[in-house]
Amino acid sequence: MPSHILEAGKQVLYVLEKAGYTAYFVGGYVRDTLLGRPVHDLDIATSARPDEVVALFARTIPTGLAHGTVTVLQDGVPLEVTTFRTEAGYADHRRPDEVRFVSDIAEDLARRDFTINAMALDLRGDVVDPFGGRQDLHDRIVRAVGKADERFAEDALRMLRCLRFASQLGFSIDPYTYEAIRRHAQDIHYVAVERISSEWNKALDGPYPERIVTGILHTGLASAMPGFCQLFEDKYDLTDKEQKQICAVNGVVPRWAYLFLICNRETEVERILRALRCEKKVIRACQQITNIARKLHNSHTAGERMRWILEHGFEALYEAASLYAIIYENETTAKEIERLYESMRIKVLQDLAVNGAELQTEMNRKGGPWIRDLLLTLALEVNEERIENERQALLLRARMILNEDT
Repeated sequence: MPSHILEAGKQVLYVLEKAGYTAYFVGGYVRDTLLGRPVHDLDIATSARPDEVVALFARTIPTGLAHGTVTVLQDGVPLEVTTFRTEAGYADHRRPDEVRFVSDIAEDLARRDFTINAMALDLRGDVVDPFGGRQDLHDRIVRAVGKADERFAEDALRMLRCLRFASQLGFSIDPYTYEAIRRHAQDIHYVAVERISSEWNKALDGPYPERIVTGILHTGLASAMPGFCQLFEDKYDLTDKEQKQICAVNGVVPRWAYLFLICNRETEVERILRALRCEKKVIRACQQITNIARKLHNSHTAGERMRWILEHGFEALYEAASLYAIIYENETTAKEIERLYESMRIKVLQDLAVNGAELQTEMNRKGGPWIRDLLLTLALEVNEERIENERQALLLRARMILNEDT
């Protein structure tokens, strides 16, 4: 975290304390600071009521006054300051029906999800830890605050967050907390798909991706979530080999592609990822990797590989080949593709001495898919040393190809 953000946060705590209120850093900042991990969020909790916070600072934004949150602009840095509160009633399994402001930080921490997130840190570095969060950090355990059944009934997304923290941090899950997830798994349908996707992708991108996959399979969450119920329809666990393999795959999209391939669902990428409201670029990238990996698994020629490099780009083909190597334990394919790429005179279509616009003009034809197909054919012939990469020679060959097709 940039030092100016932390300094702005400390200044907010100082102003609140000087005015006679108590104030703390809370949540992920405290957890990650104690773990020595990079910090990304800085949230502040205080005994001051929202109107009192507004009165103390020159620039504020009423972000969520009903829930006690005011955004303070301190030295140009926006910081969320929330009044200590308790919550009650969660009819929609997401938001509290009732919020009550309190003056005790321990009461505020009691409403939080897990012990490792239910700690507060003051200006002097003293930690408020009423639920044993520091010990759980030491023991590498994710444990619900209080009764796990109540925490998950309040916000069903917490079940997936629990698995996400275990996946990101490499922690185990407290047995009582884990069993509560299994009991409440079906309640995940109350959660918006976008929130599910966000938690899942964070976990899948972590250092222990096998934990989120086995977690949703073992607890029953997979069968209750849109998209996942189709992807894992015939998959009930990851083998030891698959758990090692997914850890060897780098990046969210390649890990998605890995799951589609081992579940034999590569033809359903678009349908499943659309159900999870994934971005179009993620869907396209995943489709590309799975399609190329499947092509590599089938019988093909060096000329076809060359065409795929020209069509998709070397990076995409190499990424798919690396995934292929992990799944099928064949490291030679990626190396062969790298050597083939290095030998190619035309590595991208832009290397040709003619472009699409020139072809359209010289051939006196309307634009269409034929242009790209013709450029690919010319590039392949140059790479196979059947023709020189020279403008007139390419145009002459282009006319011959078009005449052959008519």
